[in-house]
Amino acid sequence: MDAKVVLCDFAEVCGGKLFISGAGLAMLASGTPEPPYRVNITLAVLGLIGLGDTDVQHKLTLELVQVGQTGETRVALTDEVPDGGDPADRGMFIAYFLAPRSPQMLPGDEWTMPMAIPMFGLGLPDLGPYYFSVRVDGREMDRTSFRLLPMQPPEMFEGMPGGPAVEGQAPTGPAL
Repeated sequence: MDAKVVLCDFAEVCGGKLFISGAGLAMLASGTPEPPYRVNITLAVLGLIGLGDTDVQHKLTLELVQVGQTGETRVALTDEVPDGGDPADRGMFIAYFLAPRSPQMLPGDEWTMPMAIPMFGLGLPDLGPYYFSVRVDGREMDRTSFRLLPMQPPEMFEGMPGGPAVEGQAPTGPAL
């Protein structure tokens, strides 16, 4: 079993396919000037499941980690721990899933399981580096890193497509 994760603006699953928009984010500007620093992001996860991993319950955990000068700190994505869950999982997003075996599956085939996990309005405690870690059954499958930047002034986007027009210049995109 394997999984890949991509940080993006938006993702959704439809018809068993993963549709991603604005993928590959590495630097995020906060939507708020003070903590908690709010961001709107989505994690696009594509699980790759082999024949031997079908018809068995699996545990997917998603952890957000802040990387500081003194070490790494988990940022809580939730206050809950599932009933009967491990207290060490507090703050992590946890999902249990069963990957059904398809009768068409042959040895060596991989079945894909797409997931879109929106995190709109996610509050982060500090500016700086973070990463999301995706684990299945306790084994890290992938991680995606980003750096949170301060809220950007509107003039940073002048002259860019979709940004505010510069005086004396024709608009370059839709009005915001």
